[in-house]
Amino acid sequence: MKKIKFSMRVFVICLFILLYVSSMLIQNQFINKMQKEQDKILSNMAINTETISIKLASEEEQEILNKMSNKINQSLAGLKMIQNETKIYSSLILLFLMVVSMIVFIFIFYIITKPIKELQFATEKIKKGDFNIFLPPRGMTEIKSLILSFNDMSRELETVQQKLLVAQKEMIWKDLARILTHEIKNPLTPIQLTLQRLEEKHESDPEKFEEIFYESLEIIYQEVANLQNLVQSFSTFAKDVPANPSLFDPEYAVLEIIKPYQNDYHIELDLIKDKRIRFDHTHFYQIMTNIIQNAIESSDEMGRIWVSLKQSHSFLVLSIRDEGKGIAHKDLSRIFEPYFTKKTKGTGLGLALVKRLCDANHTGIRVKSQIGRGTEFEIILEEAIENIDH
Repeated sequence: MKKIKFSMRVFVICLFILLYVSSMLIQNQFINKMQKEQDKILSNMAINTETISIKLASEEEQEILNKMSNKINQSLAGLKMIQNETKIYSSLILLFLMVVSMIVFIFIFYIITKPIKELQFATEKIKKGDFNIFLPPRGMTEIKSLILSFNDMSRELETVQQKLLVAQKEMIWKDLARILTHEIKNPLTPIQLTLQRLEEKHESDPEKFEEIFYESLEIIYQEVANLQNLVQSFSTFAKDVPANPSLFDPEYAVLEIIKPYQNDYHIELDLIKDKRIRFDHTHFYQIMTNIIQNAIESSDEMGRIWVSLKQSHSFLVLSIRDEGKGIAHKDLSRIFEPYFTKKTKGTGLGLALVKRLCDANHTGIRVKSQIGRGTEFEIILEEAIENIDH
């Protein structure tokens, strides 16, 4: 059951009505009590028929007494009628005053609390990051001063936000320039040295030039390929990665992905069969290749890599584990950050891209690692129950 919350306005108005009605009831009770006392006094003043029946000495005196008693009784009856009318009119006047005072109170209370309500909404906007807010100063003097202070604070926060954004952009560009400088310098240095060597041999030893020419071309091609991979990594990371899921067999996809690596590296497989997942096929390939490449770079030549696909309730867990150097505990929380890397070579974008692709496909990824014992990545895949169309 949803809990009902009352605003401050409603609470104050209800409290006012409760106090006002209570005071009216007390006042009405007091008036009724006084009315009863008056009724008692008036009843004692009435001349009943027994008094009138008293025989006086003469008929004139008896007639005078009768007239006096009639006048007194008529006056008492009129007084009683006026008393009843006064009671009715006083009740109506009290009701009218109550309604008018409530309307006046609610109107004044609304005028007082409206600027406070606007301040509350403006505070919520600032909380969400919208600092471009200006509130017209109105209300009591104290509230106007509060609104003016709030407007000054809002303008200062907006200025600070703009400065922070500029500083953040500058910092990003500086980091990007530093990384690009470092990464581009690595392949350019061997290209330069190789060209210098070719130039020297071409002038001093033409025969040796022929021998090293194709070897030098291979080095240059390799370093140019490294440059292209670097550009491709930055380009891929900079693009939006919306998922285009399709239904496929993860076991078959894993076998296709690791096929080029199996001749050169020790990769052991433990894959469950006849399962289906709905995932972006290209993203799946990029995730797998980035993690496997990371495992290869972290391991020595004799190190083994385990790739497994197992059932866990309604999910499939794709695990890639290596026997590499491992990751320090303090660095585990940062490995998916862009440009974070502990390698001498690398952009620090591979695992950041993996995390982005997993998020795009609403897939979880976990990592466990120990220094000197290796690292394990686990990708949590939701099993699909549909059949693949052939």
